[in-house]
Amino acid sequence: MGEKTKPSKTLLIVTFIPIILNVLVFIVTDGFNVHPHLTSPFIYLIGSFVMLVIATFVAFIGYTMAKDEEPEWGSKLQFKIIQALNLLWVLLSIVFALMLVFVYLLRVA
Repeated sequence: MGEKTKPSKTLLIVTFIPIILNVLVFIVTDGFNVHPHLTSPFIYLIGSFVMLVIATFVAFIGYTMAKDEEPEWGSKLQFKIIQALNLLWVLLSIVFALMLVFVYLLRVA
């Protein structure tokens, strides 16, 4: 006896965009290598920060969408898992941004 609702496809897409962006940052920076060989400095410095900001913003939007779509009664487990995933993507994006700062901007000769 409860509301049978499933997460919308838009919510699922928004939930997985940040992890794709985080993986792209990892690939572009060559695994946070001090001297990445795959891309130019402009891409791995500026482009990576832009992708991480977008990933954080999209994950926050996904979190609020999951809270909004959550039913008032019935099974809420799917929506709680999606909220937790979106918080995880936000934290991962912040950790990646800190790694970019420490590896590329604060490196010592």
